Amino acid sequence: MKEKSTKKVGRPKKVVTEIVTTETFKEVARHDWNSEDEVGQFLASLVRMSKYKTILEIGVFEGETTQHLIKSLPKGGQYVGIDINDYRTPATKLYMEDGGKAIDFILGNSHDELGKLPYNHFDLIFVDGDHSWASILPEFKLVEKLVSRGGVIAYHDTIHLQDPKRIVEYAAHYGYDTTTLNTPEGRGISLISKY
Repeated sequence: MKEKSTKKVGRPKKVVTEIVTTETFKEVARHDWNSEDEVGQFLASLVRMSKYKTILEIGVFEGETTQHLIKSLPKGGQYVGIDINDYRTPATKLYMEDGGKAIDFILGNSHDELGKLPYNHFDLIFVDGDHSWASILPEFKLVEKLVSRGGVIAYHDTIHLQDPKRIVEYAAHYGYDTTTLNTPEGRGISLISKY
């Protein structure tokens, strides 16, 4: 006689991974962290029009903007994304497997990882990570060393959040050209450059 199985049938348990936080970043991830789709489209257009070949993204999250950025790069282009957690969707991971481009995802704190990247290298740096002043200011001091001559640093959320707005004012005070544009949700995107 066979024994009856006591195995439960139903949905598998959801695997919960530990969320990495910092002193200033303790929020639980939510879908509205993604940049507006128009931000990704705008940045992709900027990459194509300016013929940029190297992109750094800080704050990948699910990767909606990442997909636009990778798609906009020419063959042989380079994309590097840094995030303290890995929330990338399967679609984003597929984009990151593009064999004609050098694509890297770095899991870690930008404050630790940026110092390992080459100076004056990235044509576009998109920053949409920890939005607190305690994080943004030291991060900007690292990022400004990595942007290439004629390149651009783009910050998201510079209209509706105080500390991203402050970093744009800080950069302008130190001789950077700045332009802030509104976005569909009123969050804003700012371009910072120094020639």
